[in-house]
Amino acid sequence: MDVLECIHTRRSIRKYQDIPIPFELAGRVVEAGMQAPTAGNIQDYRFVIVENKAKRAQIAEACLQQYWMEVAPVHIVVCIDIKRAKQFYGIRGERLYSVQHAAAAAENMLLAAHHFGLGACWVGAFDEEAIKSICGVPEYARPELILTIGYADEIPPRPPKFIIETYTYLERFGNRIRTFPLIIAEPSPVIEKAVRDTVGAIDEGTNKFIKKGVEKGKELWNKMKK
Repeated sequence: MDVLECIHTRRSIRKYQDIPIPFELAGRVVEAGMQAPTAGNIQDYRFVIVENKAKRAQIAEACLQQYWMEVAPVHIVVCIDIKRAKQFYGIRGERLYSVQHAAAAAENMLLAAHHFGLGACWVGAFDEEAIKSICGVPEYARPELILTIGYADEIPPRPPKFIIETYTYLERFGNRIRTFPLIIAEPSPVIEKAVRDTVGAIDEGTNKFIKKGVEKGKELWNKMKK
């Protein structure tokens, strides 16, 4: 799939098949995260891949008892080397750039997982000290978020989104142009129908793609049992 299709069809998956994924795929997902941009190319992100079942259970407990996470066969704890960002950019690097770097890497990994037919979810609610203890994160580093990765066992619906005017201003914050749709396309019954058909096609494509991942996981599991 092309990048726009990947962006539009990705979904947050919170139900997984309790089967492993090839470690190579986990590596490919992390490799995508490594391609994210960083200020001055300092590359201060660090990734802890967790497959151990008991440790995954501990992570789920530390993530405010989000026990659905346990089933996902891989957790990727995205960390930042704080001292590196601070060394180059001071307090702004420590408090802002490092967070941006982790977020950019995470989005890359979410899209890569979707590309490979895997489900994934971004988890940001957790006891930071507990995660550091579980994963052996040193004092000079900080866990920023956790990604769950695995074969999906659900097909979430497309979440509702606001129209472009809700988010977008011209020239200055708050300068909303009420005729903004005229810039991209004159609204008409024909265009509105085309938009509805396009959204429907995206939803259908998303369902087919996620379903393919679900079936792939089950097929792999059946082969492993034999």
